Amino acid sequence: MMNCQYHQEESGLRFPLFFFGIMLLFFAGCSEPEQSGTVVARVDNQMLTMEMIRANVDTSRALTQNDIQQYANRWVTNELLFQEAQQRGYDISEQIKQKLNDARKQFSIAELLEKEVYSLASNDIRREEIALYFQAHSDEFILRETLVRLSVVIFGEFEPANQFRTTVLNAGEWEKTIDQYRSDPAKGLMSYSDSVFYTKSSLYPQDLWKVASALGVSEVSFPVKTSAGYIVLRSLGQFKENTIAPLHYMEADIRNRLAMELRQKRYQQFIQELRNKHTVTMMIAGTDTTGGLE
Repeated sequence: MMNCQYHQEESGLRFPLFFFGIMLLFFAGCSEPEQSGTVVARVDNQMLTMEMIRANVDTSRALTQNDIQQYANRWVTNELLFQEAQQRGYDISEQIKQKLNDARKQFSIAELLEKEVYSLASNDIRREEIALYFQAHSDEFILRETLVRLSVVIFGEFEPANQFRTTVLNAGEWEKTIDQYRSDPAKGLMSYSDSVFYTKSSLYPQDLWKVASALGVSEVSFPVKTSAGYIVLRSLGQFKENTIAPLHYMEADIRNRLAMELRQKRYQQFIQELRNKHTVTMMIAGTDTTGGLE
């Protein structure tokens, strides 16, 4: 959305996909049979259980029957291929041993860097640094489209939504009214979000954008009927196209930038510390690049 898009560090720089593939194929086939659990599939004496599936999938959502079926199909195919590879001796070939050794080395390096360099760097970014970076690079944060910052409440019916708006207008206290409605389920408040940024393309349906873009700061809209319910908006500010974006809107992006810069610095320092601990001799002509972020 911004003309200052800053690509985050590709995960592939830390975890080569080649080695992920090898390790996944290896462990998918050579795991020991589960002694207990709900068996979903079996190939000879190897079993797949529901417990094994749950341990290897995204648990943030419920598993459907189709998810289980697809996982089981993939597991059976991998198991058939692995058992055939074992029978033909491919699992003990020198080439496989070398690939597994390389993969183990890469995973170990990735774990070392994540624990000793990257995670520490990400945790060291302070709000003051973000503000200073924003001030120094404000010309990079120009909005390509108008932005609004809103508080949004949703009701299931028009009457409680309209009563909420009336209460806010009469009392002049949005936060206090929100607290009252959130503490009393009978008042019909379904959802509340505060200080969220929207553009025309991210605020749906379009009627909401028309209402939101017409509000002045701290003004409260009438209830807008949508498929999600009756929505009441409060404007916390509008930022026009081709103006500098607000700091709060750019905070996550700036934090990522600073974290990447700090990770690179920490990485170079870490490599130098390791070089000081060991004797390193280069037998080939050229520039030694081991101090750079690979």
